[in-house]
Amino acid sequence: MRKTRRWRRVLLYTLTLLTATASFALAQERANNLPEITLHKGEFFFRVNGRPSFLLGHNLSVASEEELRVLLAQIAQSGERIVRIQITSSRRPRGTREVDEAWALWWDHVFDLAAQNGLYVLPVFSQWGDWNDGGNDGTPLVWHYWEQNPFNAALGGPADSPVELLRNTQTRQLWLEWLRKLVTRWQGRPNILGWEIFSEIDLVSGASEADGVDFVENAARAIRAADTHLRPVTASLSGINDWPSLSRSDALDFIEIHPYANLEPFNGNLDDLILQTVRQRLKQYGKPIFLGESGLDARPPVNTLSVGAEAPAGIKNAIWAAAVSGVMNGRMLWWEDGYDAYYHLDLRAKYQDLCLPVVSFLQNVDYTGFRPIDIALDHSTQGAALGNSRTILVWVRDARSSAPKWPIRSLRGLTVTVSAPGPARNWKVDFYDTESGRMFKSTSAHRRAGGIAVLVPSFRGSIAFKLQALGI
Repeated sequence: MRKTRRWRRVLLYTLTLLTATASFALAQERANNLPEITLHKGEFFFRVNGRPSFLLGHNLSVASEEELRVLLAQIAQSGERIVRIQITSSRRPRGTREVDEAWALWWDHVFDLAAQNGLYVLPVFSQWGDWNDGGNDGTPLVWHYWEQNPFNAALGGPADSPVELLRNTQTRQLWLEWLRKLVTRWQGRPNILGWEIFSEIDLVSGASEADGVDFVENAARAIRAADTHLRPVTASLSGINDWPSLSRSDALDFIEIHPYANLEPFNGNLDDLILQTVRQRLKQYGKPIFLGESGLDARPPVNTLSVGAEAPAGIKNAIWAAAVSGVMNGRMLWWEDGYDAYYHLDLRAKYQDLCLPVVSFLQNVDYTGFRPIDIALDHSTQGAALGNSRTILVWVRDARSSAPKWPIRSLRGLTVTVSAPGPARNWKVDFYDTESGRMFKSTSAHRRAGGIAVLVPSFRGSIAFKLQALGI
């Protein structure tokens, strides 16, 4: 009996070891076969293995090794390709000139695990909380950590106030030296998507547009001197705030936005906010737009729409809207994708698989030359279209399916008229269920004087469809 038990333990241990070895081998294979993701000058979308594509992604915050491994695997299984990581948020480095080696090794490990799951990383080198002393233009803010920042003179650093980072001071020079060392350390990694200099720079205590732009431009020069791969560079402002001189600056290869829908007049309708903001910025600046953060509400997830039972419907609408808005990427939730843990919540479980229908819909879609396209809707619906002379993507939702309850009803007998570019007269139309991402009906449509009139089959909540030009 003892021998039998011992052999069972040996067999169990062997099987466990083989499983772990197989999992590691699979992870390494994924890391070694990462798709190439690049951004070409003058284009509006990242290329995945040479094809302009819409990406989905995550804002990552984890406290432990175990949580990290589980979360990265789930992100990859959800069809997402990128993770945005604020490297000074959950673990703060020590010192002002030298790289904190123990801290940097942790992020080396995080980037390795992301690569093993086939994920690209957008490192964010600093964020506003570390450079805010508790107020900004008289408005009190929470999550400020200036008192913990090693650059603070009270801790032996060079800065008497946070704004010294943005000005031509010793503080800035030391920070830029630290930045160069990190870019040099990480620039050889194949899964670096780009570099984000700073998150929400307008919330630095005492910040002004002129100082902020000068800081970003100096930091961008330092990054480009250190990164032999010349990956794209960005920086962000809070919410949908805009500094025109920053958005126009050559320091930014793409403009980043952080839409949170608790703003008037959106009141929780994140899809509307994304569509309006992306199209306005595309028209104004003619540069790629990146969704860095998003959510139904920017406030902590306490008695807000973010914790409501109906919230997944609003998030689903936002992900679909992003896919047809002209923005480079989608999802990128804040509270719902990891930062809820600071409030002892698990919101992410509600949204874990919401990207999968969009991934299915966009399979093999080439975003080359995609631009916003006008569509005509009646009062009962709203939505958007994106495409070129060969392919057009359309997403439409019931206008009544909006915050705060997102009620669902059946709609039928509706026509959507699409102003298609190019010469094609005949089009194939494939309709998709937005809950599953599966195609359920195909038909044909023809260009008339007013555009392509598409008779939409009955649907509940929302519907998506593709138009493919025939004969060209």
